[in-house]
Parts: sequence; structure tokens; C-alpha cells
Amino acid sequence: MWDLDRGYMENILTKQAFPSRRKYTLLAIKIIASMALCGWIVTHTDWQQLGSVLRKSDARLIFLSFLLVCLSLPISAYKWQQLLLIHGLQYGWYKLQRWYLVATFLNHFLPTSIGGDGYRIYKTINNPKGKTCALLAVFVERLSGFMALLLLGYVAAIITFANQGDDLSGTIVMAGSIGIVAGIVGLFVILRWRLIQRLITSRFCPKPMQILVHLGADFRKHPRQMVLIGLTSFIFHINRIFFIWLLVYSLGTESNISELTIAVVAVEVIGLLPISLGGLGLVEGSFMYLMGYYGLNHETGLSAMLMLRGLVLPMSMLGGYFYFMGDREGNSDVTDRLSQ
Repeated sequence: MWDLDRGYMENILTKQAFPSRRKYTLLAIKIIASMALCGWIVTHTDWQQLGSVLRKSDARLIFLSFLLVCLSLPISAYKWQQLLLIHGLQYGWYKLQRWYLVATFLNHFLPTSIGGDGYRIYKTINNPKGKTCALLAVFVERLSGFMALLLLGYVAAIITFANQGDDLSGTIVMAGSIGIVAGIVGLFVILRWRLIQRLITSRFCPKPMQILVHLGADFRKHPRQMVLIGLTSFIFHINRIFFIWLLVYSLGTESNISELTIAVVAVEVIGLLPISLGGLGLVEGSFMYLMGYYGLNHETGLSAMLMLRGLVLPMSMLGGYFYFMGDREGNSDVTDRLSQ
């Protein structure tokens, strides 16, 4: 079976990517950036008005939002499970949910944006089909989710631009259209000249690339399952957009759903930038700014983001409990036998 070298995988998952001095320099930069972003938020917020907004919030709607936040966990675990099944690997759904909780804890409390993904790869890496399957399942999960998110933002921008003709949604529509055309042309060129086949048969092609392309054939063999995974990606992000809309609504403000979708998608993309600790200040500030562009006051936008962090906190704490109670110990075997 094709597989990555043990040393190569250890490099990815266990070795430090940078020398210690550079690592601590980057951490210091993130801390400074987080402080600067939080400083911007402090100076652009009327804290008395923010307190008034929070006092008037609807507890019932906030609780409903919390239930929807919790719903994102089984959705994500199910999608991860299906991607593993494509490679013939059977993992228990409840166990994957537990590992996802631990990953959530690591993402929120470690100064890195890949801690959670690295942990999920680590927990599934000791499987009968090879270490690369664990890496590929998490990668495709992230990639499919990101593509679904961008498509939702593109559709929302078209709707918003048709109704309002504002510059922001117009720019997104233009950029999205260019990206779609470029993607279609690129796919045509790749298929027409069989560039992938030429690449993997070349003596200059690195072994990891050959392995990933080889395993990618598993996805082509399960088109129905891939469609289901795509639909799950949309359901996850629609659920996320809705519970953020519900949080804003619980504060006494009804935001336009297409405008909110643009802001949420943009915040998700901006939040990927590794310039702050766990997106602290970056997520809140970008949401305040973008929703402010569409008329939402900064205090309501910041209140919604602070409540969102608060609603995710119990899941993170539960993940921390699982982590310190033993889920940090060693790899885990597949729960069931390799499917035939």
C-alpha cells in the first residue's frame, strides 16, 4: 500500500517547523498583533452602549443559538467519518465527535491555527490503510468546507449587489466570477493535456505528491458519497450563518441575511490569517467593520462576536476535559475492522 515515509509524517506532525528563536519571534508578533487589534476594538466601541445592548438581549434566542452551535459538532464529525469511509476506514461517530471537541479546545487555547487539525490527523494516523489517508481526510474536509463557504459568499454578494449595487458586494462578485472562470479554464487544461498523469509519472515528482494523487482515486470511485459530503459542507455553513444571525437578532437588531453572509464568509477567510492568537481581535474587529459597512453599529457587532466566543467556550472546555483525561495519550486504532 502507498504510504508516506515514517520520517516524513513525523516531520509534519511532531517536529517543530521552525527553529526555537524564530518560533518565539512569530509568537511574539502574534501577541503584539492581537493586542493592537484589541486596542482598535476598545477605541472604536462605546462600552456603555455595549452594556446596554447586552442587557436587552433575549436569553431564549441566545439559548437557541447555543443549541445550533452544538449542532455543528455532529455535522462536522459525520463529514469527517464519511471521508474516512471513502478510504475504507470505519471510525465510531461518537469517538470522532470527542476528538473534534479536543481539536476545538486546541484551536482555541494553542497559539496556532492547525493544532486541532494536527491532533485529528494524529488520532487517526495509525490505521490499516496508511498514514496518508488520515492526512487526506482532514485536508479534503477543510477544502470542501472552504469551497462551500466561498460559494455561499458569492451567491450572497450577487443578491446584495442586485438589490443595493454597493462597492463591496460588487468587488466580491467580480473577484468570484474571475476565480470561477479561471478555475474552469484551469480544470479544462489539466484534463485536456492530462497534466496530473504527466506530473506523477515524471521522475521529478516528489513521492508524497504521487501518493496523494493515487489516494485521490478513492474519491472518484464514490461520487454519491462526495455529493453528500458537499451537501454536509453547505449545511454546516448555513447553520453557522443562521446562528450568528440569531445572535444579532437576540440583541434587538434584524440584519439582512445576504449582507450577514458576506460578512461571515469574509470573517472566516480573514480569520485564517496567522496574525493573531486564535483569531483574537481579528475576528471581532473584521466583523464589526464589515457589518458596520452595512449599517450595524459596532456595539451590536462586537456583542454578537463576544457571545459567540462564550457559546463555543463550553465545547472547548469539554474538549479540554477529554484531552487531559487521556485523549492526548498515543494514537488510536480503528474502532472497527477495515471494511471489505
